[in-house]
Amino acid sequence: MIDTYLYVFFWICIIGLCFGSFFNVVILRSLSNESIVFPPSKCPKCGNKLKWWHNIPVLSYILLRGKCGFCKEKISIQYPIVEIVTMILFGASFLRYGLSLDTIFCIFWCSCLVIMTGTDIKEKLVDCNIAIAMGVSGIIFNTLHTGWYGFIISIIGILIGIIVMEIVARAGYLFAGTRAMGEADTYVAGALGGIFGLQIYMPLLLSLMASMIFILPVFFYNQFKANNKLVCILGVLFALSVVVFETVWQNYLMLTIMIIIGLWLAFSVLRGVKNAENRNYLPYVPALAAGALFMIFFF
Repeated sequence: MIDTYLYVFFWICIIGLCFGSFFNVVILRSLSNESIVFPPSKCPKCGNKLKWWHNIPVLSYILLRGKCGFCKEKISIQYPIVEIVTMILFGASFLRYGLSLDTIFCIFWCSCLVIMTGTDIKEKLVDCNIAIAMGVSGIIFNTLHTGWYGFIISIIGILIGIIVMEIVARAGYLFAGTRAMGEADTYVAGALGGIFGLQIYMPLLLSLMASMIFILPVFFYNQFKANNKLVCILGVLFALSVVVFETVWQNYLMLTIMIIIGLWLAFSVLRGVKNAENRNYLPYVPALAAGALFMIFFF
């Protein structure tokens, strides 16, 4: 029985690698509006059609030493990363849910999240049709499990996800005269609402935590490059004040200092955003994906 389980797990991982290779094609071609079926895979640099041995997931990248077999230009590290991540997610779906219909839904959701995360990181663009498909599958999943109740909580979850994300996004008009987030983030939040129903608040909160861990360092790095010393100094002081308050000095004086620095930092950031000529959105779909994956595999 154990041998059969490991055998199935092995082949699901192999299938994940193959799908990861396909997802790379989807990510790249969806950004250029090309067909994901034709023409066959080619080098994005020299345009030569790839041989079959150039397309073996991960292995080809290693054997070719990360270079095109024709023009010797470097191949993006994105290819093996997407393939390995997809393999891990497919395997984790099987380990979490076994041989069941839930595993198929989980694999589909993970696939959608990988593709949307890839395009959002690469070009800050997301195909909203993928998010819609996720939301619809969430409705079907919950309906299959709990009937009309599941259908209703999925619809409510979609509405909550859309409303919350739109409130956050449109709050940007108050401070910067533009949306704080892209419209695609609203679609993705709605899709997660379709999957998690009334528990949509959890992936939204988890995504906020993930964004603070991954996005804020990028933000402060950009501020450092822009020579915005005040924001950088305030960011360091605020982080230190939080650490001191949580570990050493928990009293009202330290709390007051932390709040003052935090408000000063927030005011400086908002003023900088409002005065900036070129405002760039930071990708938020990866944070939403992180929150969703945590819910899928650990709740």
